[in-house]
Amino acid sequence: MCKKVIIIGAGITGIAAALRLLEQGYRVTVVDASPEVGGLAGSVILDGVPIDRYYHFICREDRDLIKFVKELGLEDKLSWREAATSCFINGKVYPFNTPVDLLKFYPTPFSQRVRFGIHVAASQFRKSWRGLDKIAAKPWLIGRVGMLAYMTIWDPLLRVKFGEFHEQISAAWIWHRIHRVSRSRSSLFGLNSYGFLEQGCHTLVTRILEKLSGSEKFSLTLNRRVSKILIEQGKARAVLLEDGETIQADSIISTCAIPHFLKLVPSLGLYGANLASIKYLNVVCTIFELDRPFSNNFWLNVNDPRVSFNGIVETTNLNPRDDLQGKNLLYIPYYMNSDNPRWGWMDEAFFNEYISALKVINPEFNDDWIVGRHVFRDVNAQAVCLAGFSEVIPPMRTPIHGLYITDSAQYYPEDRTLSASVRLASSVVKLLTGDL
Repeated sequence: MCKKVIIIGAGITGIAAALRLLEQGYRVTVVDASPEVGGLAGSVILDGVPIDRYYHFICREDRDLIKFVKELGLEDKLSWREAATSCFINGKVYPFNTPVDLLKFYPTPFSQRVRFGIHVAASQFRKSWRGLDKIAAKPWLIGRVGMLAYMTIWDPLLRVKFGEFHEQISAAWIWHRIHRVSRSRSSLFGLNSYGFLEQGCHTLVTRILEKLSGSEKFSLTLNRRVSKILIEQGKARAVLLEDGETIQADSIISTCAIPHFLKLVPSLGLYGANLASIKYLNVVCTIFELDRPFSNNFWLNVNDPRVSFNGIVETTNLNPRDDLQGKNLLYIPYYMNSDNPRWGWMDEAFFNEYISALKVINPEFNDDWIVGRHVFRDVNAQAVCLAGFSEVIPPMRTPIHGLYITDSAQYYPEDRTLSASVRLASSVVKLLTGDL
């Protein structure tokens, strides 16, 4: 008899896992409360053209994703391009790409500029993160690059993103960010080279769905929320939907964020307590469609007391998107707890604040440049990886037989990437199929 697996969540991990299971002959049902597939890698259609709801880019180190793209026959849709990074500090933009740029980075003393460059090079070639796991990023970075360099470059990035947790973030997590990006440098004096798919995540999600829909063993249930995972005699047997329907299965994979997963199951003892100890942040991402480029940067870090956010990602300076007919996309992400007053802001409040901030960064910018604007929100989008996080990374196999979880916390020390999602999908399928 053909075994059946239910996957909760139709993000990249969920649909990639579904594809792997189908390849091995399983019957698979994917259930998601959203009306669309993709999760944080989802898209929105604007004037008939798909754009990513959140920004994504590919690094040379993203081997799992690059291999997956080739397997899907999308290699011709993947391109690489050099893209600039700069820092806006107290009213001035400083290029931040090459060793020459670093030597001219006058907000920090010359000796700390040199130390910063040495630290990036050391992080690029370092292979093991274990020795950094129990160390907080702040003292580690200060010891490597100096106090002023830390306060100028790293403090605003960590403080704005992680708020009250910013001094406790794991050095291993920060190291991997430096390592991943620095390994994408095309040459010593060149810009970093990043990858992108023709229409962003839409290209990837659409191809996976094409593969899945070609099998009679696959079914997709959208816009229907799972309210409970049903367990009998210590084994996961089915999921109960909010409308009362029950779907039976031999095994269940949850790909939703851990705080939501914990609402679906009874107490899991020490395993559940460990899961509950992991903290998460919500995300609000504002997108401006502009009729011209805002800058020549793909990534602009921001450290200015007049600006609330810590960075801008101008994705069309990496992927020009000819199908947008000259529009340029500018993303401004902001992470916060649910109790942060900003989480309850209306869209217009973000638009008004950010438009004023953009005028600070680029005095030539004005409202007439804006041809569209959008705000997207998701809860539990970012696991907070504190020092010693390796001790709380949850195993994918839960104490309940036949029940498995995947979550972005398991990417550690890697941050949220498409490549990590693909890798996690393969790992959980390998574990599940070994158990059945």
